[in-house]
Amino acid sequence: MAGIRAKGVYKIFGNRPEAALELLDQGKTKGEVQAETGQVVGVQNVSFELESGSLFVIMGLSGSGKSTLLRCINRLVEPTAGEIVIEAEEGDIEIASLSRKALRRVREKKIAMIFQHFALFPYRTVLSNATFGLEIQGMGKKERSRKGMEILELVGLKEWADSYPDQLSGGMQQRVGLARALASEGEILLMDEPFSALDPLIRVYMQTELVRLQQEIKRTILVVSHDLDEALKLGDRIAIMEDGRIVQAGTPENIIVNPRTEYVAKFVEQADATGVLTARTIAKSVSVTSERPRELQAQKAKAPYFVMDEDLICCMDENHRPVTCFRNGKALKVKGLDSSLDDADLCDVVFCAKEDTSVRELMEARLKSSDNPFIVLSSQGKFRGIITEHEILRGILEKGRTDLEASEGEREGES
Repeated sequence: MAGIRAKGVYKIFGNRPEAALELLDQGKTKGEVQAETGQVVGVQNVSFELESGSLFVIMGLSGSGKSTLLRCINRLVEPTAGEIVIEAEEGDIEIASLSRKALRRVREKKIAMIFQHFALFPYRTVLSNATFGLEIQGMGKKERSRKGMEILELVGLKEWADSYPDQLSGGMQQRVGLARALASEGEILLMDEPFSALDPLIRVYMQTELVRLQQEIKRTILVVSHDLDEALKLGDRIAIMEDGRIVQAGTPENIIVNPRTEYVAKFVEQADATGVLTARTIAKSVSVTSERPRELQAQKAKAPYFVMDEDLICCMDENHRPVTCFRNGKALKVKGLDSSLDDADLCDVVFCAKEDTSVRELMEARLKSSDNPFIVLSSQGKFRGIITEHEILRGILEKGRTDLEASEGEREGES
């Protein structure tokens, strides 16, 4: 597998890039540089690392530089300055220093690109389109046909192998483009707004398919997108670009909860965060005590530690793992969120959710369970907090930002 490392990458369009770089070093903006020199700043001082086997989404508005950056990575666009390195098992490959011949080999063996508008050959069948890269590499017809059919089966198009692109829907054509990239066995997939030309329902389906395929193939994938909901669904990490710069990069949850600039905050304001925010983020912290609550004096429960929150009392063992709970004096069982119970039992149960459980999963569980609070557990099964419907609603409305004034203060301090 291979990863990508970029450091201080610039792309200046024009015949005087040195003048533009000098003004950027002086702190001039993209607009000021263009006004003074006529040079267009496509990418400025971009650095990031993409780990092998992960899915990284670069997003931003039109003109933010995201597609230009993508093309710099495989030198469809020549970087003006900076370093772009493919971290391969056989050693680092510095893209900018490669000869044309060496660059072609890297594109054949290491990097596959999927374009927004499919780029299929109308006179070739689905199978022939999918195996075009293998044909260029010199693979024999029988072998590439066998491999092509395996890939088409992976993307659900095996039965369409002998069809032509104009006989397929837009979503199916995009899957042919994906099959062609996968067939090349490129360790890195570069995808330039691959689903933006599709209808909304097909787009959602293709996003789901990409997530499924990534779990199977474990390639290193870099996706360019202008759709934040798509980025949140796909990305292990997200980078947001503005005026050619990456203004924030992090996990989807971190981007939602801790926007560092006003631009990012506005970007994520209308995003559906329910699939990104986790129980860890929205849980209410409650102190653990060794003092036995008065409400349990008449109960036989024996436990070294307790948590009390309004009318809920949780009894825990010496490792802070919940054993039983009481609500309004009634004993309740502690069960995992995936436990299968009859409706009649739900009122007698407090469900435990792992800290990485999404808010959407909590909402779905709430519809199927009683109104008892959720208990949040760490990966080791230790108590981490409590979630009621209030925490769920607050998490959705405030994007997990429990102290908005503090968040604003932090952003001002960082700027």
